[in-house]
Amino acid sequence: MIDWTPTLWDHALAAAFALGFPALTAPVYLRRRPALLAGDAAVRLREYRETIAWLSAMGVATLSVWLGTGRSPGLLGLAWEGDAPSVVGLLVALCAAALLTLQTLSIQRDAATREAARQAFFDGRDFMPTTPHERRLFRGVSVAAGIGEELFFRGFLIAYLSTWLPLIWAVAASSVAFGLVHIMHGIRATMRSTLLGAVLAALVVASGSLWPAIILHTAIDWTSAEAGYAILGPDGVSS
Repeated sequence: MIDWTPTLWDHALAAAFALGFPALTAPVYLRRRPALLAGDAAVRLREYRETIAWLSAMGVATLSVWLGTGRSPGLLGLAWEGDAPSVVGLLVALCAAALLTLQTLSIQRDAATREAARQAFFDGRDFMPTTPHERRLFRGVSVAAGIGEELFFRGFLIAYLSTWLPLIWAVAASSVAFGLVHIMHGIRATMRSTLLGAVLAALVVASGSLWPAIILHTAIDWTSAEAGYAILGPDGVSS
């Protein structure tokens, strides 16, 4: 259990991004999805820019509420103790990021590997970048997600829920909330995101720090987009 009492600001933050964010963004995304599937570059770029804005607001709001109520960054998971759990957690995140990078390079360089991976990216074709400009902008989405979502879901929300729930249930609830944020991408994407949220939460709990999860989350989104571009972009489509 966390030894602080949530304030009205905490309740507002939790409601805004665990409930309000998906409630507002999912209908907008679903209206845009036909245009995204049709390859409308203007709509896709707008979606990316708005996603970056939302995720940046999530991170800024989380830090503002947390620090504005006088709590330490360490309690949010932003301290770096340099002890064995934090070092091991960092190494796990870096190794996983390196493996994802190698996998992505293989997809980029080998046509047969791209074709074998094509089906895995088919469901996400509405959100994957397909032009060089989209590819560059999606890198901003990856960084904003890695920082903003980790600060809120693994930093704030687990701590917030732990004021009432045992840690294991707080982790489970935050993971479900993280999955529901991705519900506009479909049931399978929601389930995958829920599982990813649980993995990232376990990494945070085990390491005592948000930094490994921030690194890994950013790497997952970044490499997924790079691989998606290689498969669905101009070179992938023509291969």
